[in-house]
Amino acid sequence: MAVAGPHVLSEEIPQKLDEFCGELDLARPLGGPLWWNSLLWTNFPPLSMFSDKSSKEGKNSEFFASLAALNTDKRLSEQYVTFTAARHDLCNSSSMPKKNCRLTVECMQYEGVRECQWNFPLQEYIPKRDNHQTPDAQARRFWDNNVLHMGLNAEEFSEKVMPVGDIQAEIRIADYAGNPTWGYYPCIMRIAGWPFRIRKIGSYEGFGKGGHHELNIGLHYFEQEKLWNLLEGYGSLAATGPKQSMEIQGNQRKGFKFYAMLTDLDWLGHNLNDKKYDDPEVPVEKGYVWFTVEETIMLPTTSSHAIGKGVRIKLLDEGIVPAWLDLHHLQVFAGGVSLGYMSEAQVDLEAEGAEDGALAMGGGSSSCGKVQVLRTASHRRVVVENSCSRIVFKDPLESQMNDLVDMGWAIFDCCHKGATIRLGQHAGKWSEEPAGDHGMVDFKAAGPPPLCHGEYKDKVTIQAPKSDYLFERRLVK
Repeated sequence: MAVAGPHVLSEEIPQKLDEFCGELDLARPLGGPLWWNSLLWTNFPPLSMFSDKSSKEGKNSEFFASLAALNTDKRLSEQYVTFTAARHDLCNSSSMPKKNCRLTVECMQYEGVRECQWNFPLQEYIPKRDNHQTPDAQARRFWDNNVLHMGLNAEEFSEKVMPVGDIQAEIRIADYAGNPTWGYYPCIMRIAGWPFRIRKIGSYEGFGKGGHHELNIGLHYFEQEKLWNLLEGYGSLAATGPKQSMEIQGNQRKGFKFYAMLTDLDWLGHNLNDKKYDDPEVPVEKGYVWFTVEETIMLPTTSSHAIGKGVRIKLLDEGIVPAWLDLHHLQVFAGGVSLGYMSEAQVDLEAEGAEDGALAMGGGSSSCGKVQVLRTASHRRVVVENSCSRIVFKDPLESQMNDLVDMGWAIFDCCHKGATIRLGQHAGKWSEEPAGDHGMVDFKAAGPPPLCHGEYKDKVTIQAPKSDYLFERRLVK
């Protein structure tokens, strides 16, 4: 079950390593699923958990006592926060919008993985490759069970919420502490303060007639100049100074149009033909964020109060606005902009190719349907329905992890080709206790059968999300 406050962990790294750790080394420091799903606290919007008011009110709490013990220098210079903890903080502290609206979702991505709870003797010696996912899903090292990412129609967003060009956005290297070659080194696009990791950036302008340039960004340390040369252009001299002296010009790519693929929106669905490597049912271009370069800016960074470089950008109506749905609270945020609770999601039947109002549900790539959030006297219920089945999920705040993963995949299967979601300040419609599941409902086993009779039988565990943690990177002399 969800807990009131996040957990705090500390990982100590020696100042000097005896051997160099390669990028794929299993013993690499500051690596793994928890570090993959976390960033330094300065990369997120201002979090209420770190505010002076929260620290004073919770002075005697275990959470702030742990922070005080870890940060004896009274600074948060080395504090890492998981995406889940930051999302929960925003869901609990952000104000709801005053009006309801319906927005079009162009694409979705979910990468939840069920916990099998099965250990075999050699698992510590055999590395897992993306949890044994299919080749078209092996685009990242790890996953996040607690969030469903989506791309909102930018033109509709400008009409109903706010002009996308007015959203504060910038591209920069994520703040870090310690050695940048350890752990992960992402390039991020901050939308209203919220960081989205970038996988690649490209443009068709400024490279000659018919020219095109694209930069693929990896997971680990890379040369920043490659990124800045793409977004700024190579520095050039011109006689613009006093007495026609030569001066280096500013950003040469100002006003140029670019596109970016985000790591959270780089796998939008299965292949139409599993025998083909690249045959997506949802084109990857639907998840592109289109923007123009505004200017190069200098940003304050973390350690030693140095100044870092960034590029301010302006989002365009031609692409999507990246957003995320927290599966625990069922709140949607466009970057750092709160859009309220998602109470309903309905598939456009014409876009899905259904005839006579029938929902074409056959599993796999042809799934479509409707998602509703219902409020009873004491609980919420999430109902995912189509022409063949109806699945009722318990309140996500009270669900086990595998139930949450099943709910995330059910929403994704229904809406990943496009849907219209209803957003507002209400958590759902009032309703009586909905009936249970019916129709063609498949239950996926959470692990292999028991090795002995009675082993693991009726074993039920309720636990907090594993990624709801804070981290600290320390150098031990």
